[in-house]
Amino acid sequence: MIIIVGLFWGMGTACCKDVRGQDPTRLLNNNLRCVDLSDLTSSVPLSVTQSIQILWRTEPWEHNTFDLSDNDSVGYPSVVKNDRGRNPDNRYYLYYAHHDPCSGIGCAIAENIEGPYRKLAKLVTNRKDSIVLPNPHYPILKPPVSDPSHYSSPCVIWNEDEKLWLMYFHYYNHYHDAWKAAGGQGYGHQMTGLATCLDLASHKWTVLKDPKVGKKSVWDIVPVLPTTKEKWMNSQSSYHTIQRLANGQWIAFLRGTSVDQTVQLGFASSINGRKWNYFPNNPVIHQNDGDGGQKGIYRPYFVGYLGDNKSGKQEYLIVWGESPEEADVPKVTYGYTTDFIKVRRDPRGYASWNMTSDGPITPWREGNRLYLFSGKHIQIMILPALPKALRSSKQEIQPTSGLDLPKGW
Repeated sequence: MIIIVGLFWGMGTACCKDVRGQDPTRLLNNNLRCVDLSDLTSSVPLSVTQSIQILWRTEPWEHNTFDLSDNDSVGYPSVVKNDRGRNPDNRYYLYYAHHDPCSGIGCAIAENIEGPYRKLAKLVTNRKDSIVLPNPHYPILKPPVSDPSHYSSPCVIWNEDEKLWLMYFHYYNHYHDAWKAAGGQGYGHQMTGLATCLDLASHKWTVLKDPKVGKKSVWDIVPVLPTTKEKWMNSQSSYHTIQRLANGQWIAFLRGTSVDQTVQLGFASSINGRKWNYFPNNPVIHQNDGDGGQKGIYRPYFVGYLGDNKSGKQEYLIVWGESPEEADVPKVTYGYTTDFIKVRRDPRGYASWNMTSDGPITPWREGNRLYLFSGKHIQIMILPALPKALRSSKQEIQPTSGLDLPKGW
């Protein structure tokens, strides 16, 4: 169930905990997907220094089964390090998909963050493909077939409270007419589901299902981030990026698509990663928000933690893409926020690094290198970082409060 509430920081009874532990010099774990930039000595760079290709289309399931166009859309990478949970092996697991029928979610593994990433079919004897979360309609035996079924845009994150890996993914809902007729929120064309895994090395993922929703959500999938009755996300709730903040709060950076195909951005919050609260002021970032942005498609990329600002409030970097109306060529945009309600654009203008692929970015930091996974590539940014030996002067982050309902709700 989705509850529409606001996010209020520093109020009420604490319901989240500091995820950095007792060591103030320790950066946030990359598996939380909120990259820690709190030790930077100057602004986040607007450029990258290198781009490395790490994915290629090599397996039959990675092809389009809907029509004969068969564009190569393999990408949508989400990277975690298997250093927790059952059977950790300290390797990097890259989950990927494409965005054509009948995509599932695949996996490739590397010993180092820069790769090479080897797909499961190359690592496991007698394994026919690298899929770890197959779409129920796969395989399509005699393509092309007019079946839009697909799973795509995986977003994998560690849940320390449950000792469980979570994978958010979006799916095409064949029952969207029933969803709307049954009084579901919006039209329900594409929505975001959840799969869980105790042991990454087992490659066994379990989709969260409930027969009670089976007549309006295909394959009994529980849409943990469904479409909304509000126009901004009434058709598609997909391509979101999920992260856990320094204070333990979960934040979803949302990409909402309306029936008229306008794409705008908003936020949702959670205390457990399962039940989400949409902000009442969504969309937050959009074509007509008054900040002079582009008029085309908007895409959420990632969130970074910047530490306490001069007012003592935790500040976050928000990164998104926005395209001109006449051409879908995203311009990478930085913004800053303390509450995910008001976002201040970077006065330096657009970043100079390019995004040519769809979907969110997985940020991964090692030392002064920020690895940005998108499409088939990693882009590498060199950060102006504080040496680890000097981080001890920083203030330790204290647990802060979680969600409170504002008066009148």
